[in-house]
Amino acid sequence: MQNKMIRDILVKTENPESLDRTMQSMGAAVVGGGMPSGYIKVDGCYVVRCFSDYNYIKFVITHQGYGEFVRELPELV
Repeated sequence: MQNKMIRDILVKTENPESLDRTMQSMGAAVVGGGMPSGYIKVDGCYVVRCFSDYNYIKFVITHQGYGEFVRELPELV
């Protein structure tokens, strides 16, 4: 059973390292630097693992220009 608080989303970004540093500084999510397998791509987009309100993370990524939210994944990668 998936933890309701933890979700994976797909994000298009030109700079996953910068997005990862930004998300980790917020303590809200990781792009891959915090995952054992490193950066993961699905359908050409980076997987962002959200540890808190994913709607807030989606808002920050989209409206601060860090990337483009594509969709939520139904299960954790």
